[in-house]
Amino acid sequence: MDLNRVISLLFDLFRSMSVIVTFAYILSRINTVKYLFNESFAKFHFNKSEKIFLIIFFSVLSILGTYLGIVIMDAYANIRAIGAFMAGLVGGPIIGAAVGITAGLHRFSLGGFTGIACAIGTTITGLIGSYYHQDYKNKKFDFKKGFLIGVFALTIEMIIVLIFSRPFSRAVELVRVIAVPMILSNSIGIAIFINILNRVRQEHQRIRAVQAEKVLSIADRSLPLIQNGLDQKSAEKIIEMIKEESGVDAAALTDNEIILAFSGLGSDHHLAGEKLKTEASKKALEEKKTIIIDSREKINCSSESCPLSEAVVTPLKIDDTVYGLLKLYRSKGKITVFDIKLAEGIADLLATQIKLIKLSKQAELKSEAELKALQAQVNPHFLFNSINAAAACCRKNPSQARELLIKLAGIFRRTLQRDIYQTTLFEEINFCKDYLSIEKVRLDKRLEVEWNIPEELFDNIIPPFIIQPLIENSIEHGIYPKEDGGKITICAEKIGELLKIVIEDNGVGMEKNDIDSIMSGNRNSIGIQNIKERLGSIYGSSASLKIENRNKKGFRNTICIPSKFVFERRKAN
Repeated sequence: MDLNRVISLLFDLFRSMSVIVTFAYILSRINTVKYLFNESFAKFHFNKSEKIFLIIFFSVLSILGTYLGIVIMDAYANIRAIGAFMAGLVGGPIIGAAVGITAGLHRFSLGGFTGIACAIGTTITGLIGSYYHQDYKNKKFDFKKGFLIGVFALTIEMIIVLIFSRPFSRAVELVRVIAVPMILSNSIGIAIFINILNRVRQEHQRIRAVQAEKVLSIADRSLPLIQNGLDQKSAEKIIEMIKEESGVDAAALTDNEIILAFSGLGSDHHLAGEKLKTEASKKALEEKKTIIIDSREKINCSSESCPLSEAVVTPLKIDDTVYGLLKLYRSKGKITVFDIKLAEGIADLLATQIKLIKLSKQAELKSEAELKALQAQVNPHFLFNSINAAAACCRKNPSQARELLIKLAGIFRRTLQRDIYQTTLFEEINFCKDYLSIEKVRLDKRLEVEWNIPEELFDNIIPPFIIQPLIENSIEHGIYPKEDGGKITICAEKIGELLKIVIEDNGVGMEKNDIDSIMSGNRNSIGIQNIKERLGSIYGSSASLKIENRNKKGFRNTICIPSKFVFERRKAN
């Protein structure tokens, strides 16, 4: 072996390899390419256009590696394997094979006695790289491993040259000269290339971290502003916040037709209320994806003095629904990958908030409709029983019936004035006392009532109509059937974080099977079912209603609700 010749070839290939690596590094710093690489590394699931880009990108590197090679003995000592191997490593088997075949066929077209061997060898190298695709995807492939696998792949290429090149003696002589330089230069080039892409990957993670911090800050500050939806008033405050956090020269929020708010350079002629003009905006809405504007002409501003030159346009999209656009602008500097990722993060956040608010309003309207329907059941039920009581008094005691109807009218007058969503325990007690005054007219001395509720509990917020139906139930099914009447006791106490309300009587009671049937909804009991459904709707599993026999003599009704629960609901228009 001519050592000087080998060393000279080695240095020549190192120079060529440095050109390839430098080209790859420069290309990886271009924002559009960098953005694609970042997205690829984030998901490793390439769409059609990304696959085409990767095939072209690495095919160009491989073909360039052939042209930068050294012609020796009617063959090429080259660095073509770098592109083929990296294509398989980053893109997987399909992309690795495609690049290997493309670069291999190009080499075959150049002729020489190693043409077919080089074509096969380059394809094999692409497939070897793809074999380790999953390791690279899972971050288990560093530059050291890349160097060792590169040595293995290039050794296989040398063996293929010996197998498929003729005459054999000439192939042996060629391999003796080019083997060490090619193996070392290609393996080192692969290792450096992996290191470059891993740094891009790490930079992407740092961008994600900073982006997450800024997005969370915007989320915390924008949520109160967007409660009533995204309109010009809320958009104006939100876009000021976004511009401040992102550090861009200008920012804009739009719906699907007009600009809702604009802040920053150019705000003197980019005005809220204007219709969307740029093709990029229309394309972002139609294709539901991020569009990058890299020239002033594409911004399509009518003002010649407009300082804005580049922008990223991102749809506010959830699933297949687009609620508008977020635009971040630069004047002199370039739109960076950070700008793109930040725009997408903020857009996703705003879209999610808008969707949640819409769903919340729909749920709120549904709950209010259900609550009003349940409320509508209580009033007729109460009215029916009260009128029956008045009718029973009409023949025997007309004056008493008259008094009862006056009290009934007063109760319904107060009912119409009450908040149907919430009340205080004190107001609920007074309402129940009015109701009991009617029942006292009907039952006279057969009904006795005792209240044991501390005054410090009077201000507790509770849903209305949760005590009266239980009192009514005790009277109708416990006290009224009992010949000598009975007593109802209403008490309340605070136990930890719960407010416990108990309504019990010493009436005739009811069999356990009948109570279970009422609680399960199998028997017609509008009042009880109303209470159960409202407690579940308002408090979820934090509240409970329990009805049981009191030592087989009367009912014990127990309601437990959170004592500090604030029940708020906007009324539907």
